Amino acid sequence: MTVSYPYSLAFFADKLDIASVIWDIQRNDEMSGTGDGRVWQAELAPPLWIGTVTLNRKLSAELKQIAAMVRKLHGAQEALMLYDPLSKYPQYDPTGSILGSSVVTIGSIASNRSSLSLVGLPANYRITVGDKMSIAFGAGLTKFAFLEASETITANGSGTSAQIAVFPFVPTGVAAGDEVVLKKPACRCIIVPGSHNPGTAADLFTDGAGFKVIQKK
Repeated sequence: MTVSYPYSLAFFADKLDIASVIWDIQRNDEMSGTGDGRVWQAELAPPLWIGTVTLNRKLSAELKQIAAMVRKLHGAQEALMLYDPLSKYPQYDPTGSILGSSVVTIGSIASNRSSLSLVGLPANYRITVGDKMSIAFGAGLTKFAFLEASETITANGSGTSAQIAVFPFVPTGVAAGDEVVLKKPACRCIIVPGSHNPGTAADLFTDGAGFKVIQKK
């Protein structure tokens, strides 16, 4: 089988036995201020999601396979899809069973692109602050938005939500009607150069394996 990029969740992320994760953002701001406490901030580029992943102690053969897959990414040349292990499903629906096979799409996007509404949710479904969502968009669905709900909203009986504030802003190119993934929402990432640790092997087991990722838009 030919290896294809970005790595799908089934090919890579679902195989990871994660011990701990730090999932946050990297801001790209310029700051200036004065002695009387006034501060100015200029966003030079949109923020990027970053993650620090530590894997559990495993059989050396298993972690050897993970290390080989990381090396096949050729440093930062190729990408992988990765979800926040703490946000695999909405908090209201921790196994995704309520959502089931529902196809959720964007109903509308605010003019300032700071919020969006969803349609196709189960009746009275709740999106909770901190829930993640991903959207593939653009020609061939080759671009990916990874968003976080910034407030809690309950859909109506028809499965339509009011506008939900999200972080970061909804990227240009994302439009009403685009499908929104709420079950294992994934961020397209690259391995941060020099961050991969294949772990220390001692006979049958390997400890300390892990890596860092940063969003690739």
